[in-house]
Amino acid sequence: MQKKNIFLFSLLLLFAVSSLFSQSDEALKILENNRAGVVSLTAYGNNKQIVGEGSGFVLENGVIATNYLLISQAVAVEGKNFQGKKVKIESILGVDKNSFLALLKTKGKEPALTLGNSDDLKKDNKVFAIGTNEAGEITVSEGTVTNIQDYAPGRRIIDSSISVSDNFSGGPVLDTKGQVLGVTIVLERGLKFIIPSNLVKTLPKKAEVKFKDWQHEDYLSTLDGSFLAGKISSWLDETAKAEKYLKKVIKDAPGNLEAQSLLASIFIRQRNYEAAISAYNKMIELDANRDDAYYGVGLVYFNMRRFKEAALPLEKAVQLNPEHKDAYLYIANSYEELKDFAKAAESYEKYVNLKPEKLGTAYWHLGLCRFELGQFEAAAAAFQEALKENPQDTLINDRLAQAFQKAGQYEKAEQVYKYLAQLSPEYSLNYYRTILRMYDEAGLGDKAIEAAKKIVELNPKDSDSLYNLGYMHAKQRKYNEAIEALKKVIQMRPNFEYAYLTLANCYVELKQWSKCIETYSKYVEIVPDNADAWHAIGVSYMQLKKYEFALEPLLKAVEIRPDFGVAYFNLAITYLNLQENRKAREIYRKLLNIDPSWAAKLKKHIR
Repeated sequence: MQKKNIFLFSLLLLFAVSSLFSQSDEALKILENNRAGVVSLTAYGNNKQIVGEGSGFVLENGVIATNYLLISQAVAVEGKNFQGKKVKIESILGVDKNSFLALLKTKGKEPALTLGNSDDLKKDNKVFAIGTNEAGEITVSEGTVTNIQDYAPGRRIIDSSISVSDNFSGGPVLDTKGQVLGVTIVLERGLKFIIPSNLVKTLPKKAEVKFKDWQHEDYLSTLDGSFLAGKISSWLDETAKAEKYLKKVIKDAPGNLEAQSLLASIFIRQRNYEAAISAYNKMIELDANRDDAYYGVGLVYFNMRRFKEAALPLEKAVQLNPEHKDAYLYIANSYEELKDFAKAAESYEKYVNLKPEKLGTAYWHLGLCRFELGQFEAAAAAFQEALKENPQDTLINDRLAQAFQKAGQYEKAEQVYKYLAQLSPEYSLNYYRTILRMYDEAGLGDKAIEAAKKIVELNPKDSDSLYNLGYMHAKQRKYNEAIEALKKVIQMRPNFEYAYLTLANCYVELKQWSKCIETYSKYVEIVPDNADAWHAIGVSYMQLKKYEFALEPLLKAVEIRPDFGVAYFNLAITYLNLQENRKAREIYRKLLNIDPSWAAKLKKHIR
């Protein structure tokens, strides 16, 4: 048994030593220099039961600052300094319930700590909390400021990453210089924050009141205490605790609209949407002119993606308050989701006319709605406004270019597409291909050729790009330029059938029949079952009056396509020129069944 106790003592000693060394040298120095001014406090009730344990610190000679919650139900308070010696606590000198602060009178001779200016405290500043641990020792914990929030006019609370036990409540929070910049407040386990030291400075000292004469209260159970705790819990994102306190407020004061509103916002964060709607509807029952309540209901329905139900209360909110900017935004969002783009655009216009701080997203959605309505110039104007916040946004620029294109403002569209090519060089070919396609569809061939040349310049070894340039030249009847490009394509890609076909068509237009025969012949080597190509070879021979050479390709054409009327016609004409009238008449009789119109044309040539 003795060995077991020795082992347990060793384990506890090891834990204490490891805890000590877990603190930084800086923290230990802060503790060493300031622990003499920190007091461990224990509050007792009527039956000498403990009603509160925590910490305090010496503000000036004979005055200790602490957490009001610690002593609010006490009939007596005892203190101990860091050496374990008793510190006599006599009475209450002042209280600020809205800051959870109290000043106590003491006869101890502990040194006062230095108060700093808490307004100098900023996010990410390093801070140190000194207080009593669960073993009754004065210790230190360090962390950083994570947030600062005003919770009432002239009052703020500070959140930090400091991890402390509940007994630190009422203890000082110091900066790296050892100045007190705040007081640790613990409302309940896991719910802690810092009250700035400047509020301690302004706390007036009044006539002392003995603990037994103080009007004892469980402050957090009072209406004011519960409401304050609910607001602070909400800000600290302790939603379950905030809900508990606010429900108590509403139970005691059902007409408290601010508590109803805050509780509704808590339900939203908890995604308890039905409860949030109920809370907002209760507000509306109490005051039908609360635009924020209608806005809240609409916002909840919006978050539930019930957009049709969201629009009605949101519109009621702007009816009650025409300056309610966010309501217009969510009305517009709802109608956009419902694909009622006209109503959405109308609400987006109202929203941007109210000049909110950030307009970019609203103008973006306004542009999308105008685009869907076919109002392309208006869409372009909205997209241009959206780009003022982020000129290099590729998504908005792309939509702007499309809007200009749809509006027939091709040069403006081209300018934006070229800008996009600069922003995203890896996609520059795609943007220039879009320019090419745009001008081609618009019938602006010369502009399309310019784009095609740029594509070749960007990717000179790409046969498709060079083919498109040749094709665009051919389309604009610039056959020599087309031939030059298409020959290069064939050198790069000898089996590119479309290049042969387009090149052969250029020779047809130039009536260069020998080159036409040569090119089509190479084409049918690649695509042997193309009846049109065989027919074109035959016709080219006919143009050269080489009828004996025309027969074979023409026969091949009708073999591949037995209903090829014009090929039969040209085959008959070839037979007539070769003095084979009987074969021409046979074709005539066949054409009567296949294509009577070509048969009628052929009859004029047969005697």
